[in-house]
Amino acid sequence: MSDVAVFIRSMRFFGGHVVTYPLLYALHRHMGGKRVRIIARDPVDQNYLCLPWPVDFVQAKGFWSHVVSLPRGARLMMALHYTSDRYGLVAAIRRPAARLGFTNKRLTDRVWTHACKKDFEEYLAVANVRLLSQYLPIDIEANARECFETIAASAARSPHATDIVLMPGGGDGEYKRWGLKNFLPLLAGLRAELGEHLTATFVLGPDEHEEHAALVAANLPGVHLMMTRPLAEIAHVCIHARLIVANDCGPSHIGQSACVPYVGVFHRHNPQWYWDRPYSRCVTPLGDCVDIQTIEPGDVLDACLEVWPASDRATVSAPAVRRVHAPPARAMV
Repeated sequence: MSDVAVFIRSMRFFGGHVVTYPLLYALHRHMGGKRVRIIARDPVDQNYLCLPWPVDFVQAKGFWSHVVSLPRGARLMMALHYTSDRYGLVAAIRRPAARLGFTNKRLTDRVWTHACKKDFEEYLAVANVRLLSQYLPIDIEANARECFETIAASAARSPHATDIVLMPGGGDGEYKRWGLKNFLPLLAGLRAELGEHLTATFVLGPDEHEEHAALVAANLPGVHLMMTRPLAEIAHVCIHARLIVANDCGPSHIGQSACVPYVGVFHRHNPQWYWDRPYSRCVTPLGDCVDIQTIEPGDVLDACLEVWPASDRATVSAPAVRRVHAPPARAMV
C-alpha cells in the first residue's frame, strides 16, 4: 500500500488534471519510485491511470471516506485544496509524518508541517510543485520538462516531427476559441516571416470535429493533424516542437510544461492557467474587452516572433508587440 498520498482538486476539465502531472512525477522520482495514492471526490481516474509510472486512485466522496483513504502511518500527505478545512482535519486525524498544504487564512493552516501561502497569481502546475519544494529540493522547470519527456517516451507510436504545434480547442466554450479563421492566417504569417518550409501540427480534441473536417478539406502542405490522440503522443509532438500556440485548453498545459517557446491566446489574462517565462507570451484583447475574436493574427504573430529562438531567425527584426502580457518571470526554485 502506498504511504504517499495526494488529495487533488476534482477539476471539470482535462487541463485541471494535467497541471498535477509534474507534481506526481516529482513525487514518484524523489520518493524512491513509490506508488502515489491519488484521492479525489469524483471519478477522474482515467486522467491518472494513463500515466507511465504506477499510481493508485481512490474516489472518496464524504469526509470519513477521505479519512480512511489516507493510510495509517502514511509517510507524506499533500492537499492541493486551498479553500476547505476538510483536508487539514484529515491530516490532523491521521497525522502522517509530513503534511503539506497551502495556507489561505483557514483554521487548519497550522496543521501543515510544510506549507506555502496560496498565490492566486501563480500558474497552477508551478504552485503544486512549489508546495512540494518546501519538503524536497526540486528544479520546477527541469522537473516539468522531464515529466513530459517521460510521458512522451511511453507513446506507442511517434507522431510526425513538427516545427509548430497549434491548439485551437477550448472545451469550456466558444469564448475561449480563437478559431481556424485566425490560426490559419497566423500560420501563413509565420511561414512568410520564418520560412515556407516550416511544418505544423494541429492538435484537436473531441469538440473540434468541424475544425478537423475543414483542415482535411483544405489539405494544406506540411500540415499534420492529431485528432483525439493519447496523452503520450501529444506530449511527444510538444516536446520536439520549436513553438506552441494555443487557446486556453487542456492540451495547452502539456505544451507549457514541455518548456519550449509558447504563446497562449486568452480571452482575458488568467495567471493561474498561464506559465509566465521569458520564452512565453499571453495575448489577450485590449483593455477590459473579453472578446477573443478582437485579437488580430498580427498580434499573435508578433508574440511568436518574440519567443522564436533567435538563432533560427537571424534576419527577423524584433517586432513591436501589442496586447501581450509579459511581466518579469518568476524565479524557479
